[in-house]
Amino acid sequence: MRNSGIPFPIQKINDNLYQVVAEYPTERIPDVAPIKEWLNCDSAFRTKNATYIFCRTIEEAEIVEDPSQ
Repeated sequence: MRNSGIPFPIQKINDNLYQVVAEYPTERIPDVAPIKEWLNCDSAFRTKNATYIFCRTIEEAEIVEDPSQ
């Protein structure tokens, strides 16, 4: 099922944060690559519940110092 709500749900996986864009049963997805591209996702994970979750990585914020100070 594709998440239609914005903002997308956020989930922590392996100590990284991800926006969960969609979740589909594994038997419906023979190849994750075209689905990742269609959903504009950079990651897909197989869950213990026999589903794939398609996610976008949330990049960690970087502190940028103002050189004029």
